[in-house]
Amino acid sequence: MSESRGGASVEVKSVEARDAVASESARRAEARAAGGGGGDRGRGRDRSTISRIAAWLAKPGVGLFLLGAALAFGVLGASDRLGTALRTMRQDNAIRVKGVAEMDLTSDRGTWFGTVRARAATLPDAYAELEKSAAALRAFMTGRGISNDIITIGSVSITREMKRDEKGNATNEVERFALSQSLGFTSPNVLVVRDIANDATALIKQGVEVESGAPVFKVSTIEDAKLKMLEQATTNAYERAKTLARGSGNSVGKLANASQGTFQILARGSTNSSEWGGEYDTSTIDKIARIVVTLDYTVE
Repeated sequence: MSESRGGASVEVKSVEARDAVASESARRAEARAAGGGGGDRGRGRDRSTISRIAAWLAKPGVGLFLLGAALAFGVLGASDRLGTALRTMRQDNAIRVKGVAEMDLTSDRGTWFGTVRARAATLPDAYAELEKSAAALRAFMTGRGISNDIITIGSVSITREMKRDEKGNATNEVERFALSQSLGFTSPNVLVVRDIANDATALIKQGVEVESGAPVFKVSTIEDAKLKMLEQATTNAYERAKTLARGSGNSVGKLANASQGTFQILARGSTNSSEWGGEYDTSTIDKIARIVVTLDYTVE
């Protein structure tokens, strides 16, 4: 009995296995059929789209429309090239020139400051010495024709000089006090300003510690000179433009554009001709002013 039951069990399992294999095969076949159908549908849509485009192109008037569009784009491109050519012609039909003008100037204001110094072990003694030195410098200036009323006196500067130990390091003990003070003036008499600046250090012979600063010479009529020079530089530029135009068989037309370049005040005799920035010399009495303008003229 037991063997018979075992044989029946094996037979049932074999049947179930065959059914499972058959079911899986059927499922895969359906999947392949479905996939193939999707590809056919996709190809069918592509053929449908191409057919619609072909039908639209076959309609009357479509060809003319496409031709017109192509011509329109061509005209736009040609118009852009024509506009560029016209702009180039307008630029070529102009001339750009630079005009230069120079004018000698003489300073009418001079400023000078000198500095006196004094040192002593105590602050009162240092100040007393400073007063003596300042009085000597003031007397020197008034002796050259400078009025007391225009002499400017600066504040007193105090410096503490500390003692140093045997190693050269500063200590907290004051060795002496150093005081300084500036005195100066501004005058239209530029020659006196120059002479005082050059001769002030002669006070050193009298025991006065004095330092002479560099004098500053300026021109108060710069703006008036500048306007005259602008007119001269413009005339110079116009003459240059006429020469260039005449050489090419043309004539100068209207002024199209004008701009001012650098304006410089240089020491007379200077060879500096930079056009990239202004310069104002204050170290000399005799100067030269230089201005540059740029003008654009039409050519006829």
